Amino acid sequence: MVKIDLPVFLLQLITFLIAMPLIWKLFIGSLSRTLKKRDDFIRESLDKIEKDRADMETMKNDYEKRIAEMQAGVKAAMDKALSDGDKMKQKMTEDARAEGARLIAEAKNEIENEKKRAIEEVKNTIVDISIMAAETVIRKKITKKEQMAVVDRHIKDIEKNVN
Repeated sequence: MVKIDLPVFLLQLITFLIAMPLIWKLFIGSLSRTLKKRDDFIRESLDKIEKDRADMETMKNDYEKRIAEMQAGVKAAMDKALSDGDKMKQKMTEDARAEGARLIAEAKNEIENEKKRAIEEVKNTIVDISIMAAETVIRKKITKKEQMAVVDRHIKDIEKNVN
């Protein structure tokens, strides 16, 4: 069995009762304060990390929104540029068609004028030839007096047509 020595036991008990508050006061209290400070530091660090994470999430959302707005702006600008290009193409096509129609109309007018001049020239040539032929025939068959009557009659007809 275990034998307990009373004086040693009392000495150990007294040492324990004196040493324990001293140890508590000197070591465990400062250790407890250090642990509390460490716990507070860790808690503050975690709170700061959560706050930073929330800020980063907000910034990420803002950047994504800005990127989406920029993409929408770029798409709108591209659509507008394409639309403007199509309008310019259509206007140029219409202008080219109008210019082509104008040139065709001018060419037709010029052809018509040339045709009229050619017909007039042919008529004048035919008239000259007819006059020369008639002159030859008339000289042989009519007298000077008859020739003068025919010329006077034609002059009067021309004057009527002119007026």
